[in-house]
Amino acid sequence: MVRKLILYTIALAVAVCGWYIGSLLLSFGASEESLGTPIPQRLLYPGEFFREQWNAIFGRDDRRSRECEEFIRLLPADVTLPIPHVVIPQHPFMASNRGNNMHCDSYISDTYEAAGPLGVNPEVVSRTQGFGGYGTVTFDRSSRLVAVHSNGRRFQLELMDPVTLEEMASFDLPPRPWYWLLQGIMPWEYIGAGMYFYLDERDRAVVPTTENTIQVIRTPDRADGAFELVREYDLSEYVVPKSWPRRDSVAWVLPNWSGDDYWFATTAGMIGTVAVDSGEVRTLRLEGEIIENSFAVAEDGAYILSDRALYRLSQDASDGIVVDWRTEYARGPRKKPGHITRGSGTSVSLMGDPDGLVAITDNAEPRIHLILLKRSDGTAVCSIPLFDERQSGTDVSVACFEHADASGEGIGVYSVIAENNWGRNTFPRSRPSPGLTRVDVTRHDNGTYSCEEVWTSREKGICVFKLSLGSGLVYTYWRREGCPVTHWYLTAIDFATGETVTKTLVGSGLGFNNWAGALFLHPDGGICYSTTIFGLVAIRDGAP
Repeated sequence: MVRKLILYTIALAVAVCGWYIGSLLLSFGASEESLGTPIPQRLLYPGEFFREQWNAIFGRDDRRSRECEEFIRLLPADVTLPIPHVVIPQHPFMASNRGNNMHCDSYISDTYEAAGPLGVNPEVVSRTQGFGGYGTVTFDRSSRLVAVHSNGRRFQLELMDPVTLEEMASFDLPPRPWYWLLQGIMPWEYIGAGMYFYLDERDRAVVPTTENTIQVIRTPDRADGAFELVREYDLSEYVVPKSWPRRDSVAWVLPNWSGDDYWFATTAGMIGTVAVDSGEVRTLRLEGEIIENSFAVAEDGAYILSDRALYRLSQDASDGIVVDWRTEYARGPRKKPGHITRGSGTSVSLMGDPDGLVAITDNAEPRIHLILLKRSDGTAVCSIPLFDERQSGTDVSVACFEHADASGEGIGVYSVIAENNWGRNTFPRSRPSPGLTRVDVTRHDNGTYSCEEVWTSREKGICVFKLSLGSGLVYTYWRREGCPVTHWYLTAIDFATGETVTKTLVGSGLGFNNWAGALFLHPDGGICYSTTIFGLVAIRDGAP
């Protein structure tokens, strides 16, 4: 009898695991009929399935635990205030700074002027097309969502209603080649074509593709309109050659401040410019270096971070690429748990005017450092260790800005927020160490700088978190660990104190797993979007 029970249990476990794996595989080929359907709440880990069945049999209901409530308020709604700040210059050839790329603006600040949701009668809407998510969500001049969806092989540009998430138009981008799995990069680690794009000043999506081209695609003005490809630039001859099946990938593109050229960078360390009118290409190879993170563009040039050094690049009178300065950093002895590559895991983030600062992190042991450098010459002015020893690392960009007085002028005080992503993460289960830290940097009258840690929250996360300057809240996304079925929450943290203000249940089960995806705030305020490994969710304030 016992032997039969054991065999029955094993057979049931195999069946559940087969269903679980099959649901993932089948979702790669999700039909068009699945478009616009909500993310299912019943995609469970096998252990969660058995735990839920056990609780049902024995009459337990752990959902009543405070750990698993739909909404948790820890501080009053009026505890936070807007943050006086220096407004980031509007790039003349990008869409509004309300959200024109993954990191909001050309300074890669990950800060939004808009207020995020305050947890007032929260409502959640979701949308899935099967396995796959959105690397970047931008907002056109009508405040509609323009985003690229991918399931690891297929890429599609989409226009969506900001409230209902209904798809209004779509455009198929080049897919990854049929042998993409042989390249050794899993879908959740892919940072190449289409995952990063930007929206230009004419609401055109400028997208690097899997064919190493840059496509310029016009967004439809009307609700019944269609996307239109208006220009394509072929860069396939300008990437780093690799042996089959591996290939270099044009992953990032942003315009220079004059709008005459596109800056681009590849994962294997090729940097270049493309003339907008003529298509002429200039390149600079970073020998022995690779690039993992997006770069920033400002009035004074392009700031690009490799796995060894930070660069500021500009163009000379004949449009040649010039290295203004290069500053190395501690890249660490090895790739850390939770990182994609060895070296810094942050993008380049800018603050203030050309006399302001650049913020990155290194990959040092036993603790990483937040490093602040002068934009003018790349000199490091401040370095401060972050998080716990031997459990310190970040693989997402920081959020940062310069504080302002009542007239909007900078006061020489800068704030940077960094997230700890160190952890032995195995897709789709993340295990980050806790830590979200605010560091303030002060410029003194004698030209020196000092930096201090203001607070560290013990909240966890691996997402590209965002700061709302309009509501004074930091938004991050992670699960609650005390629930029988995984519950995913949008967490709001007070920028001033680091205290957790609210936790809003977004959904339960694997479908709501953010897995290092980005958050985005709607420019009209009150809505936060998160990509998940099965789609997109919108968390918004409801009626009072």
